[in-house]
Amino acid sequence: MRLRNIAFSAIVAASLYSCATVPETTYPTAVAHRGCWVKDLVPENCPAGVYLAAKYGFWAVECDVHYTSDSVMVLMHDATINRTMRLKDGYAPIPEKVKVSETTFEELRTKYVLASDDPELRKPIPTFAEELEACKATGVIPMMHSSVRESYHLAQEVLGDGWICFMSEDANGAYARGISDCLVLLDPGRDEAENVVKRLAAIGGKVGMSTMKHDMLKAPFINTIRDAGYEAQSSIFPTPHEMDAIHDRASIILSDFVWFPRDGRKPCQSWNKKDRKFLEGEEISFEGEAYEFSGMTFTATFKGSVEITLSDGRSYTITHEDYDTETMGLRLHKTAPSVKVKALADTDLKGCHVDVFEIR
Repeated sequence: MRLRNIAFSAIVAASLYSCATVPETTYPTAVAHRGCWVKDLVPENCPAGVYLAAKYGFWAVECDVHYTSDSVMVLMHDATINRTMRLKDGYAPIPEKVKVSETTFEELRTKYVLASDDPELRKPIPTFAEELEACKATGVIPMMHSSVRESYHLAQEVLGDGWICFMSEDANGAYARGISDCLVLLDPGRDEAENVVKRLAAIGGKVGMSTMKHDMLKAPFINTIRDAGYEAQSSIFPTPHEMDAIHDRASIILSDFVWFPRDGRKPCQSWNKKDRKFLEGEEISFEGEAYEFSGMTFTATFKGSVEITLSDGRSYTITHEDYDTETMGLRLHKTAPSVKVKALADTDLKGCHVDVFEIR
């Protein structure tokens, strides 16, 4: 399937996602890190990732904004383009380091293309304006990882308050608040939760915090932030810590793979087990049909100790002294949805459920 053909179906969902207020859902709100990229297919930080995100029903996509040497705002995570781009002529790796900040927009745009196995997606480096137009067309919210204040003004001009300022400097958050009622997410460093609440209150309006420090974002920290009325975001936590963040009530999950359904879509495959007692070493498993693009949710309520292994090889060892529930959701590309639950000690499983969703 060519992603250039999915724009119309994405627009159908636009009215559902046109506000930067975090939606209330059964699951935490998942945000696609650097866009809804797919290894070797959909490049990160590009409009094609926005359109695919809309198909999945993602509320928002994160994007990285930088200046070229002649002050054009483009999308790129790294300081150099070498990891994610190739030479336009011959589609070969770029031999020398090419820094965005030291290269003109014209040179970036004419000499290099985004890396993809699909020739149709080997596009020039995207401008920030092009990303905003894709967000406007689909209703997907851009979560802008940007200290470029001009990007705040352009987002406000194109989308009104429908964007997210995501940064580590309180001053940039305050600046964004001065021009917009957008959602502002602050990286608080290692600050105490009570101080973070004060810093968020100083910015005012719709605000929250985001951190990559999984050892800090535990239930007491999250509860302090959320009980004060603010958002708590886990930012690209490594496995198995993203499941901890979901369990501990993080309201937003920024991830390369976490996904949850949020538009009322119906599963195409389901699997359910109830009231099972497992002796140590016993296991149950499910494997479904693979699609080009799909999503899977998994929920288990149990008392005991288990190892949970999901489709993409992610494995979680979890112990509950009393009945508690774990939830996980992920997006898949040409991978069969699967889950295996193995008892590491005698375990009472009250319920285990899988839903699979084909994304068209």
